[in-house]
Amino acid sequence: MHCPHRLLLVFFALSASLMAQSSPVPLANQPLVPAAVAPGNASFMLTVNGANFVPGAVVNWNGNALATTFVNHDRLAATVPDSEIAASGTALVTVANPAPGGGASNAVPFTITSPTTSVAFAVSTLPVGLNPGDVVVADFNNDGKADLAVVNQRQPDATCYTPQRSNVGTISILLGNGDGTFSNKATLCFPDFLGDFAGPQLVAGDFNGDGKTDLIGSFWSLGLWDFKVFLGNGDGTFSSGLGFGNFDSIIGPVISGDFNRDGKLDVAFSAGALTFAGIFVFAGSTFNTCCSAFGPLHGASLATGDFNNDGILDLAVTSSGQRPVTILLGNGDGTFTASAVQPSLTLVNPVFVTTNDFDGDGKLDLAIADAGSNALTVLHGNGDGTFTQVSGEPALPQFSNFVTAADLNGDGKLDLVFSNSCGTGCTANAISIFFGNGDGTFQPVFSQTVGNAPHSLAVGDLNGDGRPDIAVVNSADNTITLLLQTLGYTAFVQSPINPDGSSIFKASRGVVPVKFTLAQGCTPTCSLPPAMISVTRTAGGTLGTVDENMYLTNADNGSNFRIDPNACQYVYNLAASDLGVGTYRVDISIDGIVAGNAVFALK
Repeated sequence: MHCPHRLLLVFFALSASLMAQSSPVPLANQPLVPAAVAPGNASFMLTVNGANFVPGAVVNWNGNALATTFVNHDRLAATVPDSEIAASGTALVTVANPAPGGGASNAVPFTITSPTTSVAFAVSTLPVGLNPGDVVVADFNNDGKADLAVVNQRQPDATCYTPQRSNVGTISILLGNGDGTFSNKATLCFPDFLGDFAGPQLVAGDFNGDGKTDLIGSFWSLGLWDFKVFLGNGDGTFSSGLGFGNFDSIIGPVISGDFNRDGKLDVAFSAGALTFAGIFVFAGSTFNTCCSAFGPLHGASLATGDFNNDGILDLAVTSSGQRPVTILLGNGDGTFTASAVQPSLTLVNPVFVTTNDFDGDGKLDLAIADAGSNALTVLHGNGDGTFTQVSGEPALPQFSNFVTAADLNGDGKLDLVFSNSCGTGCTANAISIFFGNGDGTFQPVFSQTVGNAPHSLAVGDLNGDGRPDIAVVNSADNTITLLLQTLGYTAFVQSPINPDGSSIFKASRGVVPVKFTLAQGCTPTCSLPPAMISVTRTAGGTLGTVDENMYLTNADNGSNFRIDPNACQYVYNLAASDLGVGTYRVDISIDGIVAGNAVFALK
């Protein structure tokens, strides 16, 4: 590692007296509890789980303080009045610790929307610079609308660089218009050293404590990797800030958090310095103090949260080495200790990890993208720094290289979104969505086509309708695919089948009429699109899909499944006598997505 005079290569540690005087920067977890409510609901109690909370912490709703109760260092409760949830939309929830130190946490979205069983997208393409590597969603100009920042790793720009130096790499700031479209506001440049190109990482946060969102990116020059801090001005423009680092091997994943609890955001990342590869932490504000270092360990991805419920931020690190996931428990001074019990699992090339509470028990879990297999890997957090792999998860259609979590369909359960990666020559350019069951397990995959070579992605309400949208980086065709949610379909089973699954019929009867009405969004509709039916035996006899073509016929293309326009419903006359005794589920799918189902038993 090459250390200029501005770096003090010492391990930093705060004295006990300073820690007592300063509040740490809080971190808020997903999901909020509840994670969503329908518009027009009554006031309710919101639970915010996270880390680094202190007495006097306040939950803010779109910047406005809520009446807040401090439960413990990992949990707050706040009352949300009914006036805040009268109409559809997305609120940004943050936590603020009192001064000195303290400040605001990351923003967690809360959606005000009615739940659906499916999602649908309007797809558009946004041109960006050459070889985009990462995208983040944030509000850079404080207008309450979601903006984008995209790092273009190989983009030349005459306004940034001296032409003969062949420097490349910019960051595009795209301000949201509130309707899912964007305007190019600014282009950020890396230092005009010889032979620059930008790294793929981009991290947003308030790194100087002025209440405005800043950015950190990495770049390479003359054999060294460095960081650049861009300080936000609050209007979508940025001032050139600090640089720090100078590492002689590639800088890997980067995350932020107040790891030493001094009230300032720090930066943790994987990098190499001479013969040492490890996880480095730079202290916040000026970033001129390096550092806590843990290794040897060259990570492919980092995630942070309080994994052992001691109120201190920990790290999860993925690596393609002998140990695919390493848990580092924070000591509260910016240093870490490896957990005595590490996760036991087999992964080929774990390239990304995200942490959220997928099973609703208040303990952080992990989800991992594997670029060497199609496994969907979820680790259940035990709350003591240990993890147990969840079994029986569905598979991805291809390998994956990125994963994030969000409640896409407004049912209060976190879903997973993967970008697919299936090797050289792969034509399956898509993302994979798995709807969560709320217990740490997930439903079978729903795939959405995007651009060429999707890589990172970001989720946010890009058009202000209360439904999370997705921005996907397509690194090979220099675009962002924007996936704006449209009103999805929900099918409702009708008599004689009860919606609670309690219906029982005689197996000897000739026909069981299965009927569905349809709603688009929250509105019932008589415009019934083409649909597909499938029948699954869930108990009794041979389990699985009933493999008979008569049960899978398109509506209006066969005698057993049709649309009744007068009753505004789908009608499926199921030949019960052919099925036999057992319990059955009939799924109705529109555009390849299950919109509803009917469950009944034959005796």
